[in-house]
Amino acid sequence: MSKMIVKGKEYAAVSVISGEGAPEVYAASELRKYLGLLGIPEGEGAVITIRTDAHIGRDGYAVTSGEDGDVTVTGGNGRGVIYGIYALLERCAGVRYYMPGVEKIGAGDMEIGEDFSHTPIFEMRQSDWKCGNGSADWCVKNGINQRELPKEMGGHIKYGGFVHTIGSLAGIPWDKQPCFSDPAVLEKTKAGVRAILEKDPDVKIVSVSQNDNMNYCTCEKCRAVDEEEGSHMGTLLRFVNAVAEDIAEDYPDVVIDTLAYQHTRKAPKITKPLPNVCIRLCSIECCFSHPLDDPSCPVNAAFFRDIVEWNKICDRIYIWDYVTCFPHYIPTFPNFGVLRKNMRFFAEHGVKGMYPEGNYQSAQSGEFGELRCYLLAKLMMDPMMSETEYLGCMDDFLAGYYGAGWRYIRSYIDWTTAEASGAHMNIWNPPFSTIPREKYAAMEETFDLWWDKAEELAGDRIEAVRRSRLQWRYIKLMLHPDAELGKAFFEEVKDQHIRWREGQEMPDNPDFSASPETWR
Repeated sequence: MSKMIVKGKEYAAVSVISGEGAPEVYAASELRKYLGLLGIPEGEGAVITIRTDAHIGRDGYAVTSGEDGDVTVTGGNGRGVIYGIYALLERCAGVRYYMPGVEKIGAGDMEIGEDFSHTPIFEMRQSDWKCGNGSADWCVKNGINQRELPKEMGGHIKYGGFVHTIGSLAGIPWDKQPCFSDPAVLEKTKAGVRAILEKDPDVKIVSVSQNDNMNYCTCEKCRAVDEEEGSHMGTLLRFVNAVAEDIAEDYPDVVIDTLAYQHTRKAPKITKPLPNVCIRLCSIECCFSHPLDDPSCPVNAAFFRDIVEWNKICDRIYIWDYVTCFPHYIPTFPNFGVLRKNMRFFAEHGVKGMYPEGNYQSAQSGEFGELRCYLLAKLMMDPMMSETEYLGCMDDFLAGYYGAGWRYIRSYIDWTTAEASGAHMNIWNPPFSTIPREKYAAMEETFDLWWDKAEELAGDRIEAVRRSRLQWRYIKLMLHPDAELGKAFFEEVKDQHIRWREGQEMPDNPDFSASPETWR
């Protein structure tokens, strides 16, 4: 039987007390559930009190302990008190929430020593890796707050339209952009935003953002504004500010969100975002093998300049980051060397919200999507973690998710990460454009051995290992196209419902005798 230890004193049982708010009640029920799984009975002994106090800060929590086994978990809001319970279990009892249905409970005591607290730097933390984000339970356990969560689980930051919304707001076809100087377009957009807010009072952010194309207006008025501002963001931001000004008095707690994306990424020279405007800066053109603050990488140096300039005029910057290869979901995308560094970079440059876009279509990954999903959630909650802490999170996940042979998988990650670090890698590169064919070929026997050993030692995690091995099988087929092996590989990917690429579940009538990167 496990026990509770509070400041060195042992207790055979614990009682849980909570306030009457729905999130506090939910937090108490979750704590009781995990205490039961840990083998710590409920009864007279230590006392854990769960409460909320707005002074703690948004989504923050504090865990304090006193004499005679009294422990208090205080949350700054509903989400914060729930985060506090999960952090208590994680930090003091070794519980882990890797992926939906894959958790570590452990069989030891729950030991509470020093007090601890945490308030997330990022006010908005979004994940779209479907492998994790498909579960509300996983999201709340890992600090994701921009995904539909019931109020008893703390609720979520609710969007009214997420992105590329000008089409629906102003009736603009998806392949065009409006004239942002046209008063009729502005009035229609204002009406559309007000309709969203009147329909749903829970909406806190409304997106007023460009369509996903470069067909910006070049009329005389728009061209003059953009030239004056030194950026195509000039016309867009003036338009967005007008919408934000229109709703400010009636909806003082609502933010208008827009994109600084492709042709609008550069900050304007004159116009500044109003206080109720959020700029969502997008890193789509960047290199993801070099950190964003690496001055030797020219594309990242340009992004660095842009975020610095936006920080001079905007107090609410959100980031749309990119963390997978969208035309090649399955082969290895070796970006683990920059995830921590980039997240810290964002935190150090005033960013208040994160959206790392990954494989939002596959419920499970044929690569390392699950690991990336978990690490990004941890980084969004604590972007200032050290490299040692980051690699510790990685090792902990690998051991829990892949079983006893996890070190062989870590070796594969380390090799691919190191080889990619000297190259440039964007989100469209096929595998050999980052790590040359001959380098993979030279390691073929070694990689086969590593994956074989990982499977041999996986135990009941064998399916997870085999699924992630698909990335190496893909690359081997690039090295040695084979019709029979290609067809078998194709059928396995299809049976596991793993998406092939963004927007395409599986290729139509592929030539299995050719390299899989050519399958369309």
